[in-house]
Amino acid sequence: MQRTMRLLLFIFILLALPTWAQVQVSGKVTDSKGETIPGVNVWIKDSFDGASTNADGHFSFQTEADDSLVLVLSSVGFHQMEVPLRETTDLSISLKTLVNELNAVSITAGTIEVNERATSVVMKPLDILTTAGSMGDITGALATLPGTATVGNDGRLFVRGGDASETAIFFDGLRVGNAYGSTTGNVPTRNRFSPVLFKGTFFSTGGYSAEFGDALSSVLSLETVDRPVRNQSDFSFMSVGASASSTFVGEKQSVTAQAGYINLAPYQSLVEQNFDWDKAPETMDGQVIYRHNLGKDGIIKGFVMGSKSELALWESPIGSDVRASRTGVENTFGFGNASYELPLNEKWLLEGGTSVSINADRYELDTATFTLDNNLLHFKQKATHYFTESFKLKMGAEVFVLDYSETMEGLNAERGFEETRSSAWTEAEWYISAHWTLRGGLRGAYFSESDASRVEPRLAAAYQPYENGTISFATGRFSQPQASSNRVMAPGIDPSTADHLQLSFQHATQKRTLRAEAYYKKYDGFATFGNQSIEAAGDGYARGFDLFYRDRSLIKNADFWLTYSYVDSKRRFNGFESQVRPNYAPQHNFSAVMKYWIADLKSQVGGTFTWNSGHPYDSPNRAGEMESLSADYASLSLNWSYLYRQNLIIHAAVSNATGRDNVFGYRYTAEPDANGFYDREPIRQAAPFFAFVGVFWTISTDKSANQLNNL
Repeated sequence: MQRTMRLLLFIFILLALPTWAQVQVSGKVTDSKGETIPGVNVWIKDSFDGASTNADGHFSFQTEADDSLVLVLSSVGFHQMEVPLRETTDLSISLKTLVNELNAVSITAGTIEVNERATSVVMKPLDILTTAGSMGDITGALATLPGTATVGNDGRLFVRGGDASETAIFFDGLRVGNAYGSTTGNVPTRNRFSPVLFKGTFFSTGGYSAEFGDALSSVLSLETVDRPVRNQSDFSFMSVGASASSTFVGEKQSVTAQAGYINLAPYQSLVEQNFDWDKAPETMDGQVIYRHNLGKDGIIKGFVMGSKSELALWESPIGSDVRASRTGVENTFGFGNASYELPLNEKWLLEGGTSVSINADRYELDTATFTLDNNLLHFKQKATHYFTESFKLKMGAEVFVLDYSETMEGLNAERGFEETRSSAWTEAEWYISAHWTLRGGLRGAYFSESDASRVEPRLAAAYQPYENGTISFATGRFSQPQASSNRVMAPGIDPSTADHLQLSFQHATQKRTLRAEAYYKKYDGFATFGNQSIEAAGDGYARGFDLFYRDRSLIKNADFWLTYSYVDSKRRFNGFESQVRPNYAPQHNFSAVMKYWIADLKSQVGGTFTWNSGHPYDSPNRAGEMESLSADYASLSLNWSYLYRQNLIIHAAVSNATGRDNVFGYRYTAEPDANGFYDREPIRQAAPFFAFVGVFWTISTDKSANQLNNL
């Protein structure tokens, strides 16, 4: 019996020994402000013993006793910390905030990132294509954002009182020449590139990085998709044409090929036109994009695109229906680029590439034929060095080679020029704390044709007064060469310059964004015409403010945004003797966009209402310059996408659904009548409305894949 009792006692002691060796570790974790931090991982170094802090920042666990225990704490957004354990209970530990570009406040002044990775997102890529009235045009969707103006008889992107030529467009960081389709006066154009190519869009309304130049007003940078998710083929059958594309995805590479055809003749035969068309706009295009992964995070991309388009229309004398003159436009366009992104290590990132844009326009003006060739070559190299988690330095250089010529066929008359522009820049970004960010840069540019040099300082800062709020400031100097049509007549003319100053406030959560921004721009060196010469003698300014509100929570299954922009812009340019408000700068601009998902009908419906206060124009019947104003512009656009099957979508859209007769100004007779009055006729949009119907079919192994993101 005693032997049995002794054996049981021995077993009990053996079982109890591990319990005797266990100690309790507990405490609370806070940040530098004393706020508790939930979800912190807490463990004993070189062991599996540990726990996570609860909602109140407390943790508690048991571990084996030891004389040299080290407690490790780790949480996203904070520096990892090691604490030698002298006491094991009632610990109070404060973590230091990790400050880097992932969790520091972002500079939002003048910047709108249409990119899911961005920290100041106000639009996602899907928004560009589902905005009613855009008709799949990148520019059309961006025209509903703050700082832009709708110019319905042009179609390009106009920002804060600036001409469309003052917005530079980049494709994977490389400049695109002639990014819009060629057209003739008062016939609107559109961006050449399909939105389905891009994963994100960086759109700056001013005060942008030292990396970008040659733009007085803004920068639009388009970034293509890195890695497609699947093999698939897409077919689009539309009321205005058709397209087909296929994507093939391998282990390290992928390729996408697309071809399309557009012809507006069927639409024009059904809808009465305000223009007398001789040849409806017709376009054929094709493109191929290749991607190859370089290691874990690197990538190289290649893109090639070609298109050919034609249109022609008749013009009658004012007050007459007799066809008097015919204008025809034939355009051949090609664009290609190769870009790469390669992290060398944790400290260095290399990026760069080259692009080439080839554009040839052939104008038929009655019996005369005029050709215009405009070719651009761009080389660029950029390096980023991450000194610490909170400080990085970018540096780079680029070269632009422009070849421009005008030829009058049959007369052996030709003129043109070649120019090389070279630039170098450096820019530092310092995340001072989680609430302060500072960015400063310097860009130098040399223009060979005018033998002009420009030094352009840039500065921006951001402060986070509370968790979802940001106050940003940006300023800088920007330069841009004169329009090629002016430079060919005035060789060596100096470039224009602009000084930007802007201040913004943004409140952004996952479901709601409120943004307000004020700005001032001062211009110098605009081209002016006088005494049969062209000089860089013009000047001007643009000032105003933008308001933007977006909400995805107020109405269930709905997403809407409201935009209002006020701009006071005047400039002395072209043939004007005084500072005038240009006809592409309406003073008041408003947009309202709504998208609503109806689950029972498997449909998304949307609407866009756009309004501005009218366009200035110059009337020879009145004294002064640009003294007149057209009637207010207004347009309501609607769209509907129906998911007939998971891989088959029917999409319908109509712009200016009410058929409002919008007038953008007037054209006048060259000579007055007997009473000294110049007769006139209005400049209208091409048609009362534009309607579109399409069927989009996707073939893939994933039967649920479709083109909803492409509509």
